[in-house]
Amino acid sequence: MKLNAAKLGLIIAVPLIIASLGAAVYFFWDSMQASQEANEEILHKFGFQIVPNSPYTETTGELGAKQVPATFAEDDLSPVEKVIRGLMYDKEQLIEENAELQNQIDILQARVDNLEQYKTSNEQFAPENLAQELTRTRAELRDKLRALPEAQRFTDFWVNMMTDASMYEYRQFINANRMMLDEARREQLVGKDLVDFGFCIGKAVELAANSVDEARSVARWLKDPQSARLGSALQEDLKVVIPPCRIPLRKKLDTYLAGNVGAL
Repeated sequence: MKLNAAKLGLIIAVPLIIASLGAAVYFFWDSMQASQEANEEILHKFGFQIVPNSPYTETTGELGAKQVPATFAEDDLSPVEKVIRGLMYDKEQLIEENAELQNQIDILQARVDNLEQYKTSNEQFAPENLAQELTRTRAELRDKLRALPEAQRFTDFWVNMMTDASMYEYRQFINANRMMLDEARREQLVGKDLVDFGFCIGKAVELAANSVDEARSVARWLKDPQSARLGSALQEDLKVVIPPCRIPLRKKLDTYLAGNVGAL
């Protein structure tokens, strides 16, 4: 009889235990599901922050296939997701603008490099620049004037004055016309015309200057008319003796200018 009571107790207790275990499992499983959903939502939001491409734009897969953009409406996004989406869009716009600006910078830099190369090449192969040309011309003029038999009676002061007068006319011609003569015309101008002009100026100043001081004043004036002032009487004398030297030279320079223009 006691055995039957024990069996009866087991029969009653076992279902209760099973029911209790089932209820515990059910509540545990339900809790795990809720926790998993919460974790998935956190991971989903985290993905918006680390993925550079917007899920709402068309993308290209690794094999080149077009991937359809997400179909979630913006109304379905949380405020945080909307902010993230806006920031991602701004980032993409800035990347595109930066790429365009970089492309423009590269183009401009290439132009600068070409100009620098062109400048270097011209400087390398050009025979001489203007400053070198003027220095060479002055030395040639002085030597040619000094070598003239008629100029042997003149001192270095007078030869330098003749040279300065000729160089002033030459510089005026070069600067006014933005050009340098070819070697043949230059040889004629420097070797003959400017030498004749310089010697003519020397004889003219001999006639106009009545003293050493006046000769020195005229020398400074011939080198740079803006830097020296002459007495009125001396100026009047120079207006008489200088034009016969200057007019023939100016006509020759006009001839060289016309020849250079015709050769272009």
